[in-house]
Amino acid sequence: MIRSTINDAARRGARFRPAVACVTWAIVAGAAPARAEPVKSDPAAAEALFKAGRDLVKQGDYAAGCPKFEAALALNPSAGTMLNIARCHEHEGKLATAWEDYHRAQTLNRETAGAARKRELDDIAIQGIKDLEPRLPRLRVVVTAPPAGMEVSRDGKDLPSAAWGEALPVDPGKHEVSARAPGHKPRTAYVTLEEGKTSTVEIALEVGTTPSGGVPVWAWIAGGAGLALVGVSAYFIYDHQAAIDALHEHCDVSYNGTYCASGYDYGADNGRKNLDFGLALGLGSAGVLALGAAVYGIATAPRSKSAEPQGVAVMPWVAPGAGGAWISGRF
Repeated sequence: MIRSTINDAARRGARFRPAVACVTWAIVAGAAPARAEPVKSDPAAAEALFKAGRDLVKQGDYAAGCPKFEAALALNPSAGTMLNIARCHEHEGKLATAWEDYHRAQTLNRETAGAARKRELDDIAIQGIKDLEPRLPRLRVVVTAPPAGMEVSRDGKDLPSAAWGEALPVDPGKHEVSARAPGHKPRTAYVTLEEGKTSTVEIALEVGTTPSGGVPVWAWIAGGAGLALVGVSAYFIYDHQAAIDALHEHCDVSYNGTYCASGYDYGADNGRKNLDFGLALGLGSAGVLALGAAVYGIATAPRSKSAEPQGVAVMPWVAPGAGGAWISGRF
């Protein structure tokens, strides 16, 4: 497979020694490894994709050309293709990614046929690593008094405990560091890294102050208030029905009007009926809203990865002279 390199002029000046530059580009052009083909490899397609990528990059279209190199690498991994991908990532400003690419090119170069070609490719990778070293941003994550089960992630990827406190190469730009542990408040910090500088993020978790694995206190208060309001509302519903029954028992309604038994206080039971209806409606609505807020607080409370799935159900109940609601589920 014929290999050439991306346009050197677009790289803000050669980072290679002048005496080496003229040779190294030609060497990258002949970087196809003579090794056992992996399963599902397609050297012919890889060659076509590489040439397409090379032509696009020569025209300055890195956005379209660099993915061609990635596709060619997937079909036929080689040190030459990997070196061109490293140049692409340098052009994009992904310095740590390019640094890693150069190291991977060295690994792939072990399969390259021909001692001279292998030596020249290795020189290119070594020079690329050397040029990038002083420019690499580094991020050190310092964890203070880590509790049991603590997990730290950087940009959504787990950061092993062995890496805590180490200044690791990271691409320039904004990064997110998150930490969590059972029984502690999670924490997220953001840091913007610059070329050639080392930044430190210190993480210390606070013990959680909420019961039942992080459910906020207000959710339990709202749930209790909601249950009380629904219970009182149920009582007024019962009393409202009792007033209606009393009115039906002592009064008859006809087209000429309402006639009640002598001595029966119609106004008292009628007023009680109307008052009970208003109180039941108002208190019941407030209770339902409070229960809804409680369910939301319980269901959305932060939990560790190992927590079991949550399930919450609210079941109102009414009985003669009483009422309320059950909240059930896994909290």
